[in-house]
Amino acid sequence: MPTFTVDQQKAIDVEGSNIIVSAGAGSGKTAVLSERVLRKLRANVPINKLLILTFTNEAANEMKERIRKKIGEEKTLVSQLDLLDSAYITTFDSFSLSMVRKYHYLLNVSRNISILDASIVNIKKKEF
Repeated sequence: MPTFTVDQQKAIDVEGSNIIVSAGAGSGKTAVLSERVLRKLRANVPINKLLILTFTNEAANEMKERIRKKIGEEKTLVSQLDLLDSAYITTFDSFSLSMVRKYHYLLNVSRNISILDASIVNIKKKEF
């Protein structure tokens, strides 16, 4: 098991509230959040009852794979592997989009809304 700093361990252990882990690249955010998820799973919280958000698809995929590996290493948690692919381990953008699509009628927007690629936005900006 890795050694964590005092602040990292606090982020892993804090209970009773949601947390935001914000730190620079390479600072161990993914390791900290993965360990926090494992702690929740050991406390009998199903993986598909957690909301785990990151900023990039790459980070979300890395998080899911780290969690998958850690679950596989603990026999008492193996049943969580069946739930992992239905868990919300995704980006802020993707989760927000799913909420807008789900509740589009309350927001008075089309259900067919999507996220526009930044390169298209830049091209359209140049057209004006």
